[in-house]
Amino acid sequence: MDTSDKYKLPDGAWDSHVHVVDEENFPFDPNYPYRPKKADLDDLLEFERSLGIDHVCLVAMSVYDTDNSINLDALGKLKGQGRAVACIDPETISNDELLNMHKSGVRGVRMNLRTRSQALSKEAFANRLHLYADRIRHLNWVLQIFISLPQLALFAEEIPKLGVPVVLDHLAQPEHSIAPSKQAGYSEFMNLLKERKVWTKFSGTYRFSDMPELEQYAKDIISLAPTQIVWASDWPHSGGVERLPDGDRTKHQDYRQVDDLGFLRQCIDWCNGDETLIRQIWVDNPRRLWQFE
Repeated sequence: MDTSDKYKLPDGAWDSHVHVVDEENFPFDPNYPYRPKKADLDDLLEFERSLGIDHVCLVAMSVYDTDNSINLDALGKLKGQGRAVACIDPETISNDELLNMHKSGVRGVRMNLRTRSQALSKEAFANRLHLYADRIRHLNWVLQIFISLPQLALFAEEIPKLGVPVVLDHLAQPEHSIAPSKQAGYSEFMNLLKERKVWTKFSGTYRFSDMPELEQYAKDIISLAPTQIVWASDWPHSGGVERLPDGDRTKHQDYRQVDDLGFLRQCIDWCNGDETLIRQIWVDNPRRLWQFE
């Protein structure tokens, strides 16, 4: 097997976490935390073709707050070949709005507690989780949560009580300066994976690429819960609030330069050539998670 065959993805592969950005046609929320440059659906599809990806899951970006127009527009153009995770206000959204999004291809909602640096108490975490879960349970949508691994320790015990599939972004976003096994939340994350109470995404490791024992962490997750993993590029790699130009959120921000092909190949290498496992992570698991028939 030559190198190109080794890293060729199976037909029907998914990228389960991407964003599209087009401020001109879809204006940002007035309180946007940073200002990314344009990266629209055409750009995304060109990128996915370069990796051999057939399907995408579009994830709501914080700059749009609860306006999901850009992703709903993209889903229409994808003609049933994509899915999306929306951002909602669970206290104000109507059942009709949720149903219309479901018909368009939305299959989850995102709680983003990192980009805007939200800090919640244990009780507040639990209340917020149940508020979201109660609004989406009848649709069997996913609750996707962007937090850090140490934050997980605050609410891990609530996850099995929610009655909805839960996904933790970016391998639960461990802190980069210490091995994950030594971080708060590690044992809770491993237990939830082992019991199939949570999903995670092989994505965003450029955020903590210098973390000790990253490869071992990834391989432990594969060994423990191969049915609970999906792969994602996290394209187009925004800098976020940590990389505001001159500290000014209104200035357009360049995207991070990330070796996406290298990351894809790294994840395939973590599978040790197991074609069944590769198909699970890139095809079977995302089809199940995103209800793609």
